[in-house]
Amino acid sequence: MITVIIPTLQKNKEVLYNLIDSLDTDKSVGEIIIIDNSLKGFEYISQKVRVITPKENLFVNPSWNLGVKEAKFDIVALFNDDIAVCENFCSSVISKMTPEMGIIGFNSTDFMTVCSDFKKQPAQNKITLEEIKYMDKYFGVAMFFFKNNYVPIPNEIKNVYGDAWLINQCWRKKKKNYRINGQQIFHIGSLSSSNPKLKPICKSDAKIYRKAITTIKDRLFSFEEHWDCFKFRFLGLTFKIKKRKR
Repeated sequence: MITVIIPTLQKNKEVLYNLIDSLDTDKSVGEIIIIDNSLKGFEYISQKVRVITPKENLFVNPSWNLGVKEAKFDIVALFNDDIAVCENFCSSVISKMTPEMGIIGFNSTDFMTVCSDFKKQPAQNKITLEEIKYMDKYFGVAMFFFKNNYVPIPNEIKNVYGDAWLINQCWRKKKKNYRINGQQIFHIGSLSSSNPKLKPICKSDAKIYRKAITTIKDRLFSFEEHWDCFKFRFLGLTFKIKKRKR
C-alpha cells in the first residue's frame, strides 16, 4: 500500500478532483493526503482522503516534509496537483520498486504531454524504471520512494529544489535513483510557479540549496551533468556547455 501526498493551492479544482478520482480507484493507494495551502478548506468523500489545512501556506517542500511525516504507509508518492495519470498508475510503479532504490521520478523528456486542459486519463502502458545519473526536467511532478529513504528538505528551501535535494541525499547514501519510462502523463504546469511573487522565494531557494549541498572541494573542482547541460567548476569559476537537442 502507498500514501500519496498532494500539496495544493486549488488553482484548478477540476484537474485536482480528476487526479484524486484516479488515485481513489487504485487498489494500491491506501491514503491520499491533501495539504491545503490555499487555506480555503477542501472536501472529497472518500475514506482514503485526509485533508491537512495548515495555519499558513507552507509552500511545496515543507508540505512534502509534513506529508511524509504523517504518512501511514512505507511507500510514499509526492504528486503535483496539476497532472493526470493513467488507471492504476501507482500500482504499476510500486510493482517495480525495491527497498534499496532511492527516489523514482518522472521522465519528462519522452513521456510528458504539457497541455492547457484535459478531460481524460492517459492510456495505460507498460512501465519500466531506468537508473539516472542526473535529474530530468520536471522530475518532481510525480515521485515515489520508501519512507525510510526520505531525508527531510531544509524548511528554508520553500518552493523549488526539493526534488534535487532528495535525489542528492540518496546518492550520498549510495542509493540509486530512477526515472519512470514507458508511461505518459498529462501536465498543465505553472499553475502556481508562474506567479511572479514566487520569483524572489525561488531565487532564495537556489542559493540556500547550493550552499547546503556544495562542499569547498566542489566549489573549486567539480563536474555535473544536468538534463540540459554539463556544468564544470574550476577554481571557483563555473562553465556550462549546453546539450544538443534531440
